[in-house]
Amino acid sequence: MTKEDMNVFSMRIANSSKTELIVITYDIIINYIDTACEAYKSGDLDAVVFNLKKAKQFVNNLSSCLDFKVGISYELMNLYIYMNNCLVRNIAKRNPMDADVIKSMIAQLRASFDEISVNDKSGKAMKNSEQVYVGYTYGRTSTLNEVIVR
Repeated sequence: MTKEDMNVFSMRIANSSKTELIVITYDIIINYIDTACEAYKSGDLDAVVFNLKKAKQFVNNLSSCLDFKVGISYELMNLYIYMNNCLVRNIAKRNPMDADVIKSMIAQLRASFDEISVNDKSGKAMKNSEQVYVGYTYGRTSTLNEVIVR
């Protein structure tokens, strides 16, 4: 994950609802898995392990936040356990061989939570975060510069 990706995710998190946080978490997992696959193609096995471990941390975070008063949590836990087991196997072999399976599962879950997030009127999950506004302005060299005002 690049520094730019981290900044984008940070801004999305600051302005998201609880349901949108789950969608963002799925996006982060996919980003780490994609980065692991790219590292594997370039032969950087340390980066493969690092990125798969990061993806595993986010999957574990999702499973630890489940509310078992809600029935669907048991099915989600089974999916997260399966993903975690795949990631552990991939880390041990230093090969993201299950990447497509995990990404497919995450994509389907992401689509479902994305639909749910449209109806989530609970407001921002982070109550004390600043509102972030993004705009454009011209610099001295007449090039377009991005400005972030908080």
